[in-house]
Amino acid sequence: MTALLGFGALTPDPSFLNMTTILGLSVIVGYLSVWGVTPALHTPLMSITNAISGITSVGGLLLLGGGFIPGNFAQFLAAIAVLISSVNIAGGFIVTKRMLDMFRRPTDPPDYNQLFAIPALASGAGLLGAYLAGATGVVQMGYLASSLCCIGGIAGLSSQKTARMGSALGVTGILSGIFTALTALNFSGPVLMQALALLGVGLLAGTVLGKKV
Repeated sequence: MTALLGFGALTPDPSFLNMTTILGLSVIVGYLSVWGVTPALHTPLMSITNAISGITSVGGLLLLGGGFIPGNFAQFLAAIAVLISSVNIAGGFIVTKRMLDMFRRPTDPPDYNQLFAIPALASGAGLLGAYLAGATGVVQMGYLASSLCCIGGIAGLSSQKTARMGSALGVTGILSGIFTALTALNFSGPVLMQALALLGVGLLAGTVLGKKV
C-alpha cells in the first residue's frame, strides 16, 4: 500500500496513473479467471487466449493510413499487425471449437450459442447509431463490453458445462472490439477498404489454417 501511494505521489501524470490502475486490475482479473480452469481444459484455454490476444489488431487499426495501400513504413507495419492478428483470431477460435468437440458426447443436448449473434448484432447497431447521433462516449462503453466478453470467454473455460458459452463470448468480445474501433476511427473510404481487406484475408487464412491443424 505504501509503495503504491508513494508511486502515485511521485507520478504527476493522471493518464499514466489510470493506465497503471487498469494494468493492475487486469492482472488480478486475469489471474482469477485462469486459476479456476480445470486441468482437462488447459489446452482449449491456451487456444482461446491465443485467439483473444488477437485484439492487438485494434492497435494496428489505430495506425493504419495511406489509402488502399499503406503510405509509409509505419503504416505498412500496422497493416501486417492487423493481418497477423486476424489470422490469430480465426485460427484460435477454430482450434478451440475443435478441441471442445472432442469432449462432446452423443447424449449431450444441443447448444445454441450461435444465438449470441442476435444481441451482438443489436448492440453493434445501437453503438453505430449512437455514435452517428453524436454520442461519442458510447465508444468507451463498447470497449468495456468487449473487454467483459473476453474475460467471460476465458472464465467460461473453467468447466466443460460453460466452455462452449465461453468460446461464444470470446468471439463476441473480439468482434465487438474490432467493430467499435472501426466505428470510432472515422477512416476515409480507401483506408476503410484497406482495413476490411486485411481483416477479411486474415480471418479467412486463420479459418483455413485452424481446420488443418
